[in-house]
Amino acid sequence: MVERDPGWVDGVDAAEARLITGALVQAEGIGDALDPLRARSGVRDSPGDPGKVALVSNKLRVNPFQAVLSDRTKPADGPYIVTLDAVKELPIAAAHASLARWDLVVAELAGSGFVVNVYTGESSASPVRPTPNPGPSLVLAEIQVPKEGTPPTVTDRRQFTAGMSGILPVRGDTDLPPVATAHSSQFVYRVDTGVLLCKRNSAWVPYRPPRGDTWHPMTPLDGGWKNFVSGYNTPAYTLMDDGWVRLRGVVCNGVIGETIFTLPNNCKPPVQWLLGVSTSPDAHGLVNVLPTGAIKATKGNPAWISLDGLTFATY
Repeated sequence: MVERDPGWVDGVDAAEARLITGALVQAEGIGDALDPLRARSGVRDSPGDPGKVALVSNKLRVNPFQAVLSDRTKPADGPYIVTLDAVKELPIAAAHASLARWDLVVAELAGSGFVVNVYTGESSASPVRPTPNPGPSLVLAEIQVPKEGTPPTVTDRRQFTAGMSGILPVRGDTDLPPVATAHSSQFVYRVDTGVLLCKRNSAWVPYRPPRGDTWHPMTPLDGGWKNFVSGYNTPAYTLMDDGWVRLRGVVCNGVIGETIFTLPNNCKPPVQWLLGVSTSPDAHGLVNVLPTGAIKATKGNPAWISLDGLTFATY
């Protein structure tokens, strides 16, 4: 079947219902023609550290969680929404006398049900991690079990998911979705660093808001003021996205106390700003920005006055 049943109509079966629900989940790509159907497996982030595994009194304690489990090899079957509605404790097998092993805590489908299991690895001088059964599953944690006498350690391996086109939380660099197959509107939040990332070309990069509209030249200048010699910034202003205005440029030969330039309405401050500036010959001057938008040099040497770096708020 090419056209699948629409959502929430009479006669929709379980597979169709899963596929419909999957349209509301974060997308995942592996680089083939069925990528538009794939939903990202993962824990739904929430307060309470959902799905976190901890070692308590020699038992593994799993926090309640909701998650999406999907089979990457069968995207047309749709993802499963699963729930652990209470803390679950799991036994951990005794350590070997002289060898180490890896265990896994896995959320998975078992038949038509859902279960959180411990996969106990094989003790060895060079232990390897056990492999979960085929089908939809999600590794929540790895347990390194050293030889007898040394306590086990738990490593968080939760993968998170999010709603359609939502910001995707990830534990760190190793949990980032492959940038080559990520969709262009994808945003990712690094839980370990607190940095918001976006896709740019072929890399995940920190998101930065646009840096203002553009530089607008201050023309014409008033009060006899002129541009300083070439090689210095010409007088200009820009309105940043956060509502702050930045000024730049060097002016000369005007009258102290006279208006240098009047800013447009969207760049006027609600109150007067008094801003310290550099002036000839490497001295301190003062520029006032008035609620009328007028920029005035009230102290300084008209041989030159710098506006570089001046900022003020429009709110």
